[in-house]
Amino acid sequence: MDGVVVAVERSIASKLPARFGIMLDGWTHASEHYIAVFACYEVNGCPKTTLLSMAPLLDALDDDLSAQGHLEFLATMLQRDYGVQLAQCRFLVADNCAVNRRLATLMSVPLVGCASHRLNSKADMASHEEDLAAVQALMVKLRTLICQTTVSANVLKTPLRPVIRQDTRWSSTFEMVRRYLQLLEFLDAEDDDLMDLLPPPAMNKRLRALYQELCDIESVSKALQGHDVDLLDVREWFDELIAVKPQYGRYIGKFITVEFVFNIFTNNCIMVFILQGLGPTLCTTQILRLGVYAFSAGRRSGRRPFEAARPDDAAASEEEEDPAASFVERLRKRRWLAQDRVKYEQLKSIPPTSNVVERFFSIARVTFGHQRHGLLPRTLETMLFLRQNRSYWDATTVDNLS
Repeated sequence: MDGVVVAVERSIASKLPARFGIMLDGWTHASEHYIAVFACYEVNGCPKTTLLSMAPLLDALDDDLSAQGHLEFLATMLQRDYGVQLAQCRFLVADNCAVNRRLATLMSVPLVGCASHRLNSKADMASHEEDLAAVQALMVKLRTLICQTTVSANVLKTPLRPVIRQDTRWSSTFEMVRRYLQLLEFLDAEDDDLMDLLPPPAMNKRLRALYQELCDIESVSKALQGHDVDLLDVREWFDELIAVKPQYGRYIGKFITVEFVFNIFTNNCIMVFILQGLGPTLCTTQILRLGVYAFSAGRRSGRRPFEAARPDDAAASEEEEDPAASFVERLRKRRWLAQDRVKYEQLKSIPPTSNVVERFFSIARVTFGHQRHGLLPRTLETMLFLRQNRSYWDATTVDNLS
């Protein structure tokens, strides 16, 4: 397998552009801390994320988990395996922790804080905790009744089953409220087992209003998992969420602060809007630092304002929005009908989330499993590297090595 790994690394190195980005995250399992590094770039206008390394960060006795340790690991790995320099990296995609912020500062690149981490819905649910706790208690009671032999006849009138929320999955709160509203018409207020737990009408009214808000948040949360989401999409969705719920500005609305000065959502994502003519123009240094070039009517510029192309059908902007469309679908249509149009090079190669790494670690957990704890880190890295980059090798590659 080592020969196949070397062949894949050479193939990846031949396709890496001169400028690319890095997406990384860490995973600790069985007292071993692994770091997964992906390269982000474009191929024929399509974004591509390729696994470069998945290896233990602590190798020597003097290694540590500091930002400097991450920097040395990246510099060594890129030069050794792919023949590129860390200076060719133009941005860093990772969660917004202190180590990653310091790492981005050491690399002198903008940090793209993961949008999924910034959509902190759990913090906003604190104001609705009393109502949610009442629904949770009712759902637990309904689940208990269903498990008993003498089940309430009212519960059996529907095939729907109660859903309880989990502390580690905010989406379970949305599912619990939705299921409660679906079960509400089947619950008997005169039932001795339920009458003390059924929320009053005033609470039901608040829960219905909360459900409408959660529908918009759930729409954004699911849309963030897509493969065709870019920075402008996320910034647009977050701005609309702030307009609907101003309190969300505390976690997704901060733009320029000292500690997040290299965060692309708090600084450089505003540059995307500046390029659309919504603010002052960029200087050449700022554009070169991010590695994103805007162009209008085939002309590139770093300082002058960029002309916005008008849509072909100006009357299309007057079309009514479909009320059945989801929150994200309405925003996408509104953006499509917008008057200002600007195109960018390499913008699609900057992912707004690190969900690719999260999915990769899910695969790693399954691969490692409870029955494979004897796997050496190097063996695990080889298996996952070849699996993730299976498009770079086939039976012919193996045959050529024989």
